[in-house]
Amino acid sequence: MDCTLFLVSDMDKEVLKRTIYDIVSDTVEDKVTRYEDFSRLSCKYFTLDIETEDIINVDFIREEYKMEINVYNGIQLFEKLFEEGLEVLFGIFGNILWAFNPDSVFVENGTDQIFRKEDASIIINTKLDQYQRKYLSNHLITLLRYPYIFKELPN
Repeated sequence: MDCTLFLVSDMDKEVLKRTIYDIVSDTVEDKVTRYEDFSRLSCKYFTLDIETEDIINVDFIREEYKMEINVYNGIQLFEKLFEEGLEVLFGIFGNILWAFNPDSVFVENGTDQIFRKEDASIIINTKLDQYQRKYLSNHLITLLRYPYIFKELPN
């Protein structure tokens, strides 16, 4: 599964990357390898690329999601450990949200909004395909550790 977590953050870029690395390392109960000055993280569940400089189509992305997005986290979740990896990933998302409270958008397949966090709550998209509804369980949503509502979001 290919997915992206876009963030709005005012943290220093290097501090942000190290903070995300620390969160991933604390959440994953296995080795996390870092590459390219913390710009790529890898573990048995996924690879996570953190981009803060040259986000492709950033103006379009900002317009599309109506946020001043300045951090791209591209995630390749490995199919072999998909369900377990997705649970770990949502735990990481919850820890990121609690660590520095960024507004964010989680997108699958480049355009499908799964959820977005604005201000103090999370909006869970009700306009999901059959596959997305199947894996987006209440358990995963509670791992985000924020109040949430269900609402149709544009894709």
